[in-house]
Amino acid sequence: MPHSVARTPAKAWGLCIFLFLATALNYLDRQTMSILAPTIQREMALDNVALGWLFSVFYYSYTFAQFAVGVFLDRANLRWAFAIAVVAWSTAAGLTGLSTGFAGLFLFRLLLGLTESANWPAAMRIVARLLPPRDRSLGNGIFTSGTSVGALIAPSLILGIAALVGWRWAFVAVGSFGFLWAGAWLLFTRDPLFAHVWQDASPQRPAAAPAYAAILRSSRFWRVFAVAILVNPCLYFNVNWLPTYFAQQRGMQPGREVGIALTIIYLGLDLGYLACGFGVRQLSRRRSVTSARRIVFLAATVLMGLSAVAPLLPSVPLTVAALALVNLAVGAWIAMYLTMGQEVSKESVSTAAGLLGGSGSLAGALAMWGVGKVTQHTGSFTIPMACVSLAALCAAFAGMFIRAQDENPPR
Repeated sequence: MPHSVARTPAKAWGLCIFLFLATALNYLDRQTMSILAPTIQREMALDNVALGWLFSVFYYSYTFAQFAVGVFLDRANLRWAFAIAVVAWSTAAGLTGLSTGFAGLFLFRLLLGLTESANWPAAMRIVARLLPPRDRSLGNGIFTSGTSVGALIAPSLILGIAALVGWRWAFVAVGSFGFLWAGAWLLFTRDPLFAHVWQDASPQRPAAAPAYAAILRSSRFWRVFAVAILVNPCLYFNVNWLPTYFAQQRGMQPGREVGIALTIIYLGLDLGYLACGFGVRQLSRRRSVTSARRIVFLAATVLMGLSAVAPLLPSVPLTVAALALVNLAVGAWIAMYLTMGQEVSKESVSTAAGLLGGSGSLAGALAMWGVGKVTQHTGSFTIPMACVSLAALCAAFAGMFIRAQDENPPR
């Protein structure tokens, strides 16, 4: 029978757009260093070892900060806490341009990782409090699509600014966007419609240690944990290693050809974030939210099977098409995982999100190291790309045991 549910106000989707913009800024700020690295290396006489430290310190600080930041966010007024977080990471990004040597770059990259860690735990809690279960996958898809949009626009935007005003001012300019976002956010979120998002209905929240203990005792947490450590490495692989795959396995030279291929593939990722949400919304009109979610992630799992096939395809266009479908499925899986994570603990959404996000990021980092070792030893990406398909299959098995909470929101 059709499920009758309350209609989500248009302004609630407007708030999701603000979360999308914050996520896009999050990725713009972290990518500025990567895109400007050749210029910085040349001017500061940094070798690849030093550059590797600058890349890795961000990921280590970002990963481990997520384990702690959720506890703070679960006790804060998220309207102000999120604005402060965006201003903080924008400041760290902007100050990077003032660095005079390796030590300054290292410090600001570390601070950038610490402050950017708040984005997902904060956004996940906001979406959980803002939207009913049938709409959460779409809300997550909207804000998470900021990752691929940020990745797509970063090269041309950052290099364009650097060409006009120099690499130092490129950091400052990109960082300044966060201050504009924070001002607009504070104006938009004054609306009384959002009061229930900021005002906690359970002010007697457990202290940090009991909150962690309660989450870790939850069987739901460990099921979602299994999904987190399986699907995050799939995303990391597709974002980090595909350019190298095309260069080493398909003989493509960096430039317009690779750029077009990656744009098509990462557009698939963006569409996947949104397709997950729209799919769950449509399917839940005639079935339970749990059933709708299972259909969506099982379909995504089937598409991710193409990852094992992609290195065997005879032409680059076929490979790009297959990987675009794989990334559409990865996007759907990530949006689904975020939705599952929001329902681990009603009282401590950000704490649970931080534990899951930190674990997923750490698994992804270790997997990326493993990909490097395997491809160096075998000279092929066949095994890692098959592992993406296998990881999706295992994630689907874990996901089948996770039911949606509060399927029938108040009317």
